[in-house]
Amino acid sequence: MACYEDPAEAEGSAGRAAMWTYIWVMVGFKVVTAIFLLWYTHTFMTWAVLIALHIPWIAAAVVLGAVPGAFYWRMVRVRARRAELIRQEFNVAPPGQELGEPVKV
Repeated sequence: MACYEDPAEAEGSAGRAAMWTYIWVMVGFKVVTAIFLLWYTHTFMTWAVLIALHIPWIAAAVVLGAVPGAFYWRMVRVRARRAELIRQEFNVAPPGQELGEPVKV
């Protein structure tokens, strides 16, 4: 029996691919344009305008990178805490009694 993909899922996947293609073309065009401007014009005003125009893009990149980064960092800390709790739960030794010491009654 043939397995067919859900049309709604295929449409969502195609839309996501189109979105990322558009975003990377826009970013690439912006970078190439900035390189051309800086290559052919050597004035301070050009640098100032380009920096001013790129501040929102840099801020958006920081925010879009920091939000998933914060969730990832939280996941790492939670997993480390979970591993520590599991280690504490299953590695139990009575206090003050090591292997080899006789038990005092």
